[in-house]
Amino acid sequence: MEVPVQFFQSTIAIELAVTGGLLFQIRYFEPRQADSENRDLPDPRLRLLVAVILGATVFGSLDGIVNHGGREVAIAVAVGVALSVLPILTRVLPPLVGEALPDGRRSISATTAVGLLLYVVAVVGLVFVLNR
Repeated sequence: MEVPVQFFQSTIAIELAVTGGLLFQIRYFEPRQADSENRDLPDPRLRLLVAVILGATVFGSLDGIVNHGGREVAIAVAVGVALSVLPILTRVLPPLVGEALPDGRRSISATTAVGLLLYVVAVVGLVFVLNR
């Protein structure tokens, strides 16, 4: 089955929006000051992983456009988009594990757990639809 070129074009547009959101999330555009250099940023390995996922998704989409990509390429690109949106989604939702209670236990946010579960179900549903 041949996937329409518009699917891959839309994927590139979504990845550009995600990249912009991630750059603002890590405060990339703020002016650098000596006292703010010690601010909390994500682990460099995690940032590299996200950059690789973003790049692979965009270049996979470009390959799908050039070579009239099929189902396999569409599924890989869709999973790449789903993985690249996760940092933004986890930033928007409340923390999964809350502050420690007086008795030492930690509460788990039901909103975040349900939100992430619904997100996984939606991605699996998309992969199922693309696989038909």
